[in-house]
Amino acid sequence: MCTSLTYTSAANHHFFARTMDFPTTTPWRPVFLPRHYQWQTALNTTRTTRYAILGGGRPASDFSAYLMADGINESGITCAELYLPGAVDYADDPVTGQINLTPQDFINWALGEHATLAAIVADLPRVTLVSRKWGQDRYVYPFHWILSDRSGQTLVIEPTGGPLTAQRDPADVLTNTPVLATHLKNLNDFLGVAGTEFIGETVTAAQHYLASGAPLPTGTVPTRRFMSTAIRRWGAFPLAAVDETVTGIFHWLAAVVLPYDATRRHQGNHNYTHYRAVIDLDTLTYNFIPRTTHRLQQITLTSEMAAHRRFPHTYSAD
Repeated sequence: MCTSLTYTSAANHHFFARTMDFPTTTPWRPVFLPRHYQWQTALNTTRTTRYAILGGGRPASDFSAYLMADGINESGITCAELYLPGAVDYADDPVTGQINLTPQDFINWALGEHATLAAIVADLPRVTLVSRKWGQDRYVYPFHWILSDRSGQTLVIEPTGGPLTAQRDPADVLTNTPVLATHLKNLNDFLGVAGTEFIGETVTAAQHYLASGAPLPTGTVPTRRFMSTAIRRWGAFPLAAVDETVTGIFHWLAAVVLPYDATRRHQGNHNYTHYRAVIDLDTLTYNFIPRTTHRLQQITLTSEMAAHRRFPHTYSAD
């Protein structure tokens, strides 16, 4: 399914990017959620945002909420969900005294109620992820999350048991199952680097590999998409100008797009890329390319929007 990465350009400009791959026919669109927006969790509790959010999402069909797959808030922090089947450990029921959320509620909580990554990390022990369906979804989806900020910090949250914690992602890349530690080991193994940690030798090996012209890993398997994206991200010549960086990152994402097959449209296991997105953390600009039109749409979360807009807004993807 999804592929994501963060990137700090040679001009010290910060970006987050992802492909949104999912087995659903529900349209995904750019979505704006305002400050002080009261939204309903899938556990029938109401929470209120403190910070405006702009990202990729879709409205629920049967209750008052938006499912955000990714986004940036007005403070410049990003968060995105990616699939982690076979590894997650959710609570069966809500826990008294905790902030009880379903996995699909997590991004609204993280971006809507926090101004910094440190604040999110400090709040994680108070959060219980509960195994409940979101609206009319058929399943409780297994997620892990990648987060970033304007310092260039990239964190990953993986709910694999025990209190929620965040870990640093030194590769600045995340795909789906397995967990991040296994991805990093696989990358080193592929590049011939000893050990399980992402280190300077990993970057040097990625640069040499890309310069050699050897074929990159291909296919839909998350481990291969992780290796391919990490080698491109670390092995390529540093990007500098904003337009050049956005174009370059979209090019990297295009290499791991999952194709759409119209004959499989209504099959529950047909994963395909609904959109690609590149977020400029410094200007709060959401760059969105949908599968349907391939047209770039650029929306900036301005201070005026954050201060004065009072209602959610779903943008067209045409």
